[in-house]
Amino acid sequence: MLCVQPVGASDVEASSKSKAAEESSGSVASTSQPALDPEVKTEKSGKYDVSRIGQRSVGHGVNVYSVQKERALGETMASAIDRGTKFVYDREINDYVRRLAQKIARNSDAQVIFTTKVIDSPDLRIFALPGGFLYVDKGLIMAVDSEAELAGMMAHEIAHVAARHATRFATRKYAWSLLSIPIACLSGPAAIGTRQIGPLTLKKFNRDAEIEADLLGIEYQYAAGYDPQTFVEALEKLQRHDNEVRERISKALPVAGKAPFHGKIARAFANYPSTDERIQKAQTAISALLPSRSDYVLDTSEFQEVRAKLVWADRPILRRHRAGDGQSNGPVLHRQTQQNDLMGDSSIVTKGRLSSVFSYLPASPQ
Repeated sequence: MLCVQPVGASDVEASSKSKAAEESSGSVASTSQPALDPEVKTEKSGKYDVSRIGQRSVGHGVNVYSVQKERALGETMASAIDRGTKFVYDREINDYVRRLAQKIARNSDAQVIFTTKVIDSPDLRIFALPGGFLYVDKGLIMAVDSEAELAGMMAHEIAHVAARHATRFATRKYAWSLLSIPIACLSGPAAIGTRQIGPLTLKKFNRDAEIEADLLGIEYQYAAGYDPQTFVEALEKLQRHDNEVRERISKALPVAGKAPFHGKIARAFANYPSTDERIQKAQTAISALLPSRSDYVLDTSEFQEVRAKLVWADRPILRRHRAGDGQSNGPVLHRQTQQNDLMGDSSIVTKGRLSSVFSYLPASPQ
């Protein structure tokens, strides 16, 4: 265990390429496509071969959790969340969200049965726990414009489960905690640098996992019949919001924009990849890995009906003044506070990132 080097989420076992797979991948590429990312290029007929979804090495790697233990861990985490969470109990809404999640899961590499719940919250979150427990805020359903957008976000979270990112991260974190014991006895500058290796490796795993979930999610969305470009559009909305936030910070704190902590050093310490990088890799994957189609599912009347039902249930309610009411009992406008606009929280696409899941993980494998 201690001799195993941590590997990133994008690291995979080399797979042999058959002649048929090479011909299939060659028919997708064209001279007008952007240069392929090395990872995408080497995995075109392997892990990212869309024709082999369900038969690929997704989720393989160093992991002390078996599939059964991972499911049990997810159940424990889900129970902790359920105890303090208010859910939407409307049968029509829950049936719709569950069927949409199952549709994506059937076209994924996930080997688990998904349990889906809608949280009665105006927030814009979606996250998945190990073992296939998917949670969606009703605020997110009301905020997105189409079923394809919602499907893309679900596909991203289902990809995290399929790739077993949470327990693979926990395995690496546990291994590094064991390695850090003898390292703590070291002293001097070399010791300081050595102690940084583990945290930086885990941060890199987070970044690689997010990119992998993007690429796999795009494929699952595509395999289920939805336009994967809608996920890129959601990332572009997120990018616009991030740019606005940076601009406000730059105006409020001019010194922050001139700080020397930029570029590769900043990226090395970042927990997640930049939105620019995610957009670029997603666009490249769509062009390089997915055969073109003339028709995609963009929206359905069922989604619009469910969305309208949630909006109606969340409408402002004006309590009229009645005879005998004092001034303190005047008309009151009740409205649930929507703290974030469509992209007011970057969680619209990436909430349920590994940090939100890892906060529930045990300190050591059970």
